Amino acid sequence: MRYRYPGVPDVKPTLEDWPVHAPADWERIGPRAPSAGALGEQVDAVRLLRRLLPPDVPLIETVFTPLAVLGEMVETPEVLRAHLDARPDLVRGALEAVTATYEPFVRELLRAGADGIYLATVDWASADLLTPELHRAWSRPYDLRLLAAAADAPFNVLHVCKRRNLLFEVADYPVAAFSWAATDPTNPGLRAAQVRLGRAVMGGISQDEALQSAGPAAALAEYSAALDQTGGRQWLVAPGCSIPPTTPAGNLRAVRDAVASTRLPTG
Repeated sequence: MRYRYPGVPDVKPTLEDWPVHAPADWERIGPRAPSAGALGEQVDAVRLLRRLLPPDVPLIETVFTPLAVLGEMVETPEVLRAHLDARPDLVRGALEAVTATYEPFVRELLRAGADGIYLATVDWASADLLTPELHRAWSRPYDLRLLAAAADAPFNVLHVCKRRNLLFEVADYPVAAFSWAATDPTNPGLRAAQVRLGRAVMGGISQDEALQSAGPAAALAEYSAALDQTGGRQWLVAPGCSIPPTTPAGNLRAVRDAVASTRLPTG
């Protein structure tokens, strides 16, 4: 992959080149050393952070699902989706190579001090690209292999990205918590998900809407609504995805202060 950085704060880099243009290019994707190159940099970062953070601060490292990694090797997700139909044999070989690389990578992260992984699906657990049947064929087996590699970690999280997500399709994944954009009306809400999932839920604050407001009122309103839905039980207050760097710091502080001041009933 090659990106061009604009040199402008808060502006994402532009993709300029990528390795897979035609289905035959998947044959060039092979295993990599899990502790070298960009992956090795991540392991080193975890090791340094663990050394510097207080012992009681959990450190969860983002890892992308193998299908999501393949999705970054093409110009758009739709290209990979077409290749699943056109040359499934070649895509399957590349998917195996990525999974075989990431299984030991996950174990390296845990040895470096991570308390778990934040397994992110990106586009690949959404009905916009996959049916439940295709997800079971192309994502589930490989996702579960990475979670098996992280099985000894105390706190693994599954982040189910995007709208129209397949959250309930992955309800049996062995994780401690599920993260998703619960404020998106096309996705399950926190209350319904808690009933179905039976584990901790993470979300409730819209990172691209409420958190970007000029003041904290919108984010605090979403916090109150999520508190009503969950009763404050088995809920980690969080955005539905990454927090944009343009987020006003005061909005984050206001939500944090609201959490700190909330008193839940005992018993």
